[in-house]
Formats: sequence, C-alpha cells, structure tokens
Amino acid sequence: MEPFTLRCRPSGRRRRRETRRAALLVAIAILALAPPGQAQGTDPIERAAASRARGREDAPVLVYEIADFQCPFCARFSREVFPRLDSAYVQEGDVQWVFVNLPLPNHPRAWAAAEAALCAGAVADAFWTLHDRLFNGRDEWSEAPDPLEVFMRYAEEAGIPIEPFRECIVTDLVAPLLLKDIIFAASSRLSGTPTFVIDQERVIVGHRSYEEWQEILGEALRKKAKRP
Repeated sequence: MEPFTLRCRPSGRRRRRETRRAALLVAIAILALAPPGQAQGTDPIERAAASRARGREDAPVLVYEIADFQCPFCARFSREVFPRLDSAYVQEGDVQWVFVNLPLPNHPRAWAAAEAALCAGAVADAFWTLHDRLFNGRDEWSEAPDPLEVFMRYAEEAGIPIEPFRECIVTDLVAPLLLKDIIFAASSRLSGTPTFVIDQERVIVGHRSYEEWQEILGEALRKKAKRP
C-alpha cells in the first residue's frame, strides 16, 4: 500500500480511480460521525461543531468541505467561489455546507488557525465570520511571529468575546473536535485539500470554478429530485 501523503490540490487532473476509492471510504467514515449542525447545546464543542454547518439542516444536498486554512487553493476557493455558491445554493435552502478541518503537516500554522475558527464558533457561533477573515488574511497570520495576536485582533474586530476566545485557544478546548476531523479525513484516504464530499457519494478533489460547481450541484439536486 502506498504511503498516505497530503497536498494542496489545484484544479486540473482527474483522478478517477482515486476518486472512486475515496468516495467509498468517505461514505464509511462519515457514517461514524455525528451529523453536524443538527443540535446545538450549551457544550462548547457541540456549539463549535454546529457553528461550522451552514445552511438548512433539511437541505436536499449535503456538502462536506475538507480544507486547510493555510492552503492557497482552499483560500482561493473561499474567496472566489464559495460566496457565489453560498448565495445561490446555501442561502436558498438547496445545500447544507459543512467545513471539516484538515491542517496539513507542511503548514505549521494551520492547526492554530483551525482552533481559532472553531473557538469562534464555540464562544460566539462565529465560525464562518472568522473562517472568512482567516482565509482573507492568510499571508498575515501565517507569517506573523505570534499568530495568536493576529487571531485575537480578528476576533475583536468581529465582536467575539475576547477572554473566552483566548481561553478556548490556549487551553486547546476544541482539540477533540479538531482531532475528530483529522481522523475522519485520514480514514477517508483523501489525497489533499481542498476535498469536497457531496451527499456521502461523490468526491471532488482540488479547486473547481463556480461554473463547474453549478454542474456538480445541479446534478446532485436532480438526482435527489428523482428519488421518492
């Protein structure tokens, strides 16, 4: 068996055999996860998990985005493509979108950024607010001597309570959730980020344009419409 390596993935090369194998393994792995975003209690880890699910719980299509905050292709997708998908599909109730963290070993600040985003969700239901800020400011915090100072400034600008946010990060409060994400991705034998799992069936590896996503989600919605 070949070693498991992870990379940021650009658009381009189709990996049919890899994709079919990944789709099967992803489906198995997702079944072991508690459905995200379906219940939100007072427990901070539950709150963090719920915060990263965007869109209606009963949306016909479910997409898991497996990404790394330090990955340039993930950042490009977040800036250029996802806002349009969010407006056209998520906000319209057609898709629920769930972010799954996979900080890659060659990105030393990705773990800290993932914790910051999850902590924003844990203390203020603000995962997506910090998600956007982290991707937009990737060059700043990834090169900063102390990324925590940058994360704290982002949180303050977003109106996130500073002391609970800091305590969440420095105590690694959301580490169990982050580890669960990583185990999910590793058990799925994914080859890099970003990776997208549509309805536990189809796996898309790498950056895709908005037009390509229109075809992908349109096909998924048509498939659901045909089911009784």
